Amino acid sequence: MSPIPSRVLHPGRRLTALAGAAAVTTLVLTACGSGASGGTAAGASGSPAAAGKCGSVPDVAPKDPQNVVAALPHDVSAAYNGYTGEVLPSAWAGWKPSHPAPYKVAILSDPPVNAFQTTLFESMTSALKKSGDVQVVANVSPQAQNDVPGDLQLFNQLVADKPDLIIAEPLAPAPFVGAIDAAGKAGIPVVTAWEPVPTASSIGVGVNNWLQAATLAAKVVQKMGGKGSVLMVHGIPGVQQDSDAFAGFQAVLAQCPDITVAGEVTGNYNPAATKGATLQFLSSHPAQIGGVLESGVMTTGVIQAFQQLGRPVPAIADVGSTQGSVAFAHDNKSSYSMFGTSTPDAAIGEAVAQVAIRTLHGDGPVLNQLITEPKYITADNLGTVYESGWTLSSPGDAALPGDTFMTDEQLNAFFGAQG
Repeated sequence: MSPIPSRVLHPGRRLTALAGAAAVTTLVLTACGSGASGGTAAGASGSPAAAGKCGSVPDVAPKDPQNVVAALPHDVSAAYNGYTGEVLPSAWAGWKPSHPAPYKVAILSDPPVNAFQTTLFESMTSALKKSGDVQVVANVSPQAQNDVPGDLQLFNQLVADKPDLIIAEPLAPAPFVGAIDAAGKAGIPVVTAWEPVPTASSIGVGVNNWLQAATLAAKVVQKMGGKGSVLMVHGIPGVQQDSDAFAGFQAVLAQCPDITVAGEVTGNYNPAATKGATLQFLSSHPAQIGGVLESGVMTTGVIQAFQQLGRPVPAIADVGSTQGSVAFAHDNKSSYSMFGTSTPDAAIGEAVAQVAIRTLHGDGPVLNQLITEPKYITADNLGTVYESGWTLSSPGDAALPGDTFMTDEQLNAFFGAQG
């Protein structure tokens, strides 16, 4: 098995925690349909569009063959609208450790190559240790983000050491299915941080890529008045995060007969590459572009391309907002509307730790995919996110103050607790 090119694995982890980051193309997406009705462009500023109309978010049932999501409170189950992964009852719903605390936890993390990864790890391990019940007995990571075989080897070594629980950030979800199932047979729960793995044996923690993309696209087409043309910007076609986002975009556009797709470009989740691809497209397409739908962390590259050609920057679905995209919106309030998402690095790590702790306490997760909807950054709350000194070239993540990623109420619902 040869290494998979690194940029195919986790494009979102370089700058922001985009839902699930990007998976290898071996995990094939089955795109959701867009025929269901009743959705609204919830979460972003402005009045919601009428259900089923251009500018609304369609209601698309998740893959929930055993009605696990249907049993959740509505405010929690709503985050699964359009979710493309299969949701199953957790294999750990009735599990309890065989001994009292302290519990041994082993961690397989990504290489610490960016601020998001470093912050997530520090907040996660801090929360585990503060619980007083956990000993972190191992922390390993592959040498590079393209080393899937090495990642699997490290994971199997952790399983052989028989900790009470493993927290893992798989470089690619599909190759880990068999390994996590084997860990389950050995009685070891695996919490997968930010990269849900499609098996009942894993306890995945992540966001709904489809829903965040659809919500932002709905706001963009509302801004366009339901007419005009949009440019679609892929991260890497075929990887799951990109496929999920485009499925969300397309579900919204299917309700807008007066909006056309001017074209599609690929930015490789890299602002510089995005700028080049967008410049090339715009140079041969002088007609007005009313909106841009990008699948993650590429907004600044899009903005720079429009600016270089002296063309007005259109409304952009800013999936995975960065400090740079927030700075541009802050500095151009009169001509540009902010439609973005918050990425609270530390809170994500805290949520992963709390899922592990609750599992070790025998609380019993009720489902295998613990999914939330990100908080949205809009013109109304932009001022609370922006910090002095940020510019269009600032690369870091952007987050709303107080964004907890998952609330205690959500976690209670995921573990079948009341209140």
